[in-house]
Amino acid sequence: DELAVATSGTAERGAHIVDPRTGKSAVTDLVAVTVVGPRLTWVDCWATAAFAMGSRAGLAWLESLPGVEGLLITAGDEVRCTGGLAARLG
Repeated sequence: DELAVATSGTAERGAHIVDPRTGKSAVTDLVAVTVVGPRLTWVDCWATAAFAMGSRAGLAWLESLPGVEGLLITAGDEVRCTGGLAARLG
């Protein structure tokens, strides 16, 4: 099966992700979210949405999406990932 990978975060473009709930820049505890899944368009959208949600809500939401895995990096250099990805990484 072919998979797509997309990352959203602040490294390249700074604080450019907008929180749709506030209309302002997303202020979260994350610096990056990488998502792996079946379609590039969707994994790009999901990575951006999970970033705007923050690490706890974003990770929980990614866990609920079938066939999708994610890796989140916090501002404190903590790495969190979905259960399926953690199992694959060993």
